[in-house]
Amino acid sequence: MKPTTSALPQKGGEVNITLGGIDLNNSGSVVVREDKKLLTVLFPDGRDGRAFTLKAETSEDLYEWKTALEHALAQAPSAALVMGHNGIFRNDANETIEGSFHQWRDKRPIKSLVVGRPILLALEDIDGGPSFLEKALRFLEKYGTKVEGILRQAADVEEVDRRVQEYEQGKNEFDPDEDAHVVGDCIKHVLRELPSSPVPSSCCTALLEAYSKFICSYIHQKELVYMAVMPCHNYKS
Repeated sequence: MKPTTSALPQKGGEVNITLGGIDLNNSGSVVVREDKKLLTVLFPDGRDGRAFTLKAETSEDLYEWKTALEHALAQAPSAALVMGHNGIFRNDANETIEGSFHQWRDKRPIKSLVVGRPILLALEDIDGGPSFLEKALRFLEKYGTKVEGILRQAADVEEVDRRVQEYEQGKNEFDPDEDAHVVGDCIKHVLRELPSSPVPSSCCTALLEAYSKFICSYIHQKELVYMAVMPCHNYKS
């Protein structure tokens, strides 16, 4: 599927450039991860720092998309001209209906930079750095293993949401004195909201077969399955 852009006429002769319904402006930039065939469009402006990730089948598609997107962003309106303080596109109309729409749009849930991310970005951000989930797992390995009831005792839901929001707002490292139960529940929250299963069905099937056929050497067979099916970062030393 090729990314396509379109122009939507606005009141007063203005034009908004869209990509599949996504408002574009020229503050956007395109980041490519060739090893994973991932392409991310980043918008640093607005109230949430929008980011959209696409997965290509081939390197040829990846760079064709990159060229098309960079061209579309170059042709898009200036962020300073078309966007207000809160990232909402400006409109001079004063009708009550349009005003109500913009109030709704401003209050709608903001796309999370942590929760609901593509499975390929679960452990590694688009820039190659460790993700929220990777950092949280490292924290538990270092500080959480000796905590009573870790991953069993539930933390306060509001504290979990608050920690995710703090991470998105810049507190992107976990301190040694943080509540391990909160960090553990952050991990469970992120895993629950993944758009696809972290364990492929092929791996689940292979593990069941290894257990049923090789009960005496199950641990060894399980390791072979992990090495054959799971990505290398799951078993590297």
